[in-house]
Amino acid sequence: MTGRRSAAGRAMEGELVALVVLARAPGIGPRGVRRLVDRHGAASAALAVARRAAPDELRALGRDRRIPGGRTVRALGADGERAARSLLREAGAKGLCVAAYTDCGEAAYPEGLRDLPDPPPILFKRGDAALDSERTIAVVGTRAASSYGLRTAYTLGRELGRWGWTVVSGMARGIDAAAHAGALDVGGRTIGVLGTGHDREYPADNRDLYRRMRSHGILVSEFEPGAPPTRSAFPRRNRVIAALARGVIVVEAGGRSGALNTADHALDLGREVLAVPGRIDDPGAAGCLRLLRQGAGLVAGVQDVFDALGWLCLEPPAPPSEERSAAEIDGSSGDRRLLGALSRGPRSPDELAVGLEMPVTKVLGGLGRLELEGWVERRPGGNFAAVRRRGGR
Repeated sequence: MTGRRSAAGRAMEGELVALVVLARAPGIGPRGVRRLVDRHGAASAALAVARRAAPDELRALGRDRRIPGGRTVRALGADGERAARSLLREAGAKGLCVAAYTDCGEAAYPEGLRDLPDPPPILFKRGDAALDSERTIAVVGTRAASSYGLRTAYTLGRELGRWGWTVVSGMARGIDAAAHAGALDVGGRTIGVLGTGHDREYPADNRDLYRRMRSHGILVSEFEPGAPPTRSAFPRRNRVIAALARGVIVVEAGGRSGALNTADHALDLGREVLAVPGRIDDPGAAGCLRLLRQGAGLVAGVQDVFDALGWLCLEPPAPPSEERSAAEIDGSSGDRRLLGALSRGPRSPDELAVGLEMPVTKVLGGLGRLELEGWVERRPGGNFAAVRRRGGR
């Protein structure tokens, strides 16, 4: 039995190495890898066929016909296999596991990604939870978000997390970061899809968010460790966000926002597309208003999301985390500073961020925690104020 298990393990490892070789070969691309694997039934069989193919045949599989066929042939040979094994060792040393299109990796490959014509052959994953869930929704939007957009994304992330939904987004500044923070602040599940390798914290503004996601969230990337941010990487990331989710909520987006690219992928995949309305004279709302005109579902609160997805809220939401005492808040410097600023009168998140020299997403996270615990309250117009308590603040 041990020998048979060992042989099976070696066969699985060989399949994974073959898939990595195909994935890294220039000129083939994710679409070409899928065609080869689906046609020949296994990555190892596909690699054997690819090694015998003429350069022009290989180049015809992929989208980029400009890459010389000789480069592709060399990448499929022994050097390419050694590089693939080295990459997998490096990923393991960095605490990453691999989900593979042929189900030969350490993690299960998400079923939603199989709906893509060009699914990532491999995904590098950090985090213990599974990527598949019936309750998964994407929340995306502009990097240059307004305080209204940030508050809305944070609130949606928080409420979806409380109801047990997994929030997927792209780890960008602005709307993405606020949605992730909202889910994390109530102990909810959230998946960050990266447009770089796992060891790149991009953008640097989100360093604190990366730290929290590594501890309590899930991070995935189709890009190998060390891969830098590039112009083409983020549209590729967007298709993964759309495929992982049952639907996509666009919170705030200008007419040329990358969030609209995610919405387009969702429509191509038959996923639900929803949008938060903004002011008609706000250029930052142009993308959402266009989606609404085209038939996207309107989101004014979390119940609209559930209605659009046909989900009945039969069980109560997860309760907020236990209320902290004044002493515990005094030990949290960021939240203590927020309460101190609000004791002088109501303030908007933008005013607090400027006055305290704190990132807006951190301000929103602190305000969300303090609001849930009853230390602050939201006022008309989007301002927050401290709540007077007997014997306390």
